[in-house]
Amino acid sequence: MLRPMQIGEVAKNAGVSVQTVRFYERQGLMPSPPRKESGYRLYDEADLKRLLFIRQAKALGFSLEEIRTILKMRERGQCPCGSVLRLAEQHLVTIDHQLRQLSRFRDELRRAIKEWKRSGQQQLSANAFCSLIENTMRDGGTKDKQKRQPQKKARRRAAPS
Repeated sequence: MLRPMQIGEVAKNAGVSVQTVRFYERQGLMPSPPRKESGYRLYDEADLKRLLFIRQAKALGFSLEEIRTILKMRERGQCPCGSVLRLAEQHLVTIDHQLRQLSRFRDELRRAIKEWKRSGQQQLSANAFCSLIENTMRDGGTKDKQKRQPQKKARRRAAPS
């Protein structure tokens, strides 16, 4: 078991900033830690594990709200299977979309690098790289957002005031 840690040490061990730890506390992702008489926060191994879990969940693409929901279910020892299944299905759709977009970008970037090397130019305009990113957005992100926007507007109108 680790000895109690102050905020700087637990943040460093978790690979996050002190401000991140405080933010997670304010957001209810981390419990308020006990304090020394001096007012310094004290964290234990469970807090470190929780920070590491949050960091990993974020790296996997979960939103803070989704992470909060998962942690609350864990704390209650409950597993509302329908909720977990819906969350997993939603996350799978998001991951599939991101993978398609990243794959398109990788292919375009690979093609562009070959062309840039073949051109023999010592300098490229910054616009060349920006255009590559913009083209990838146009191919994947913008179309999907445009498809979803009318649905959101329709739901807002249908909702009671």
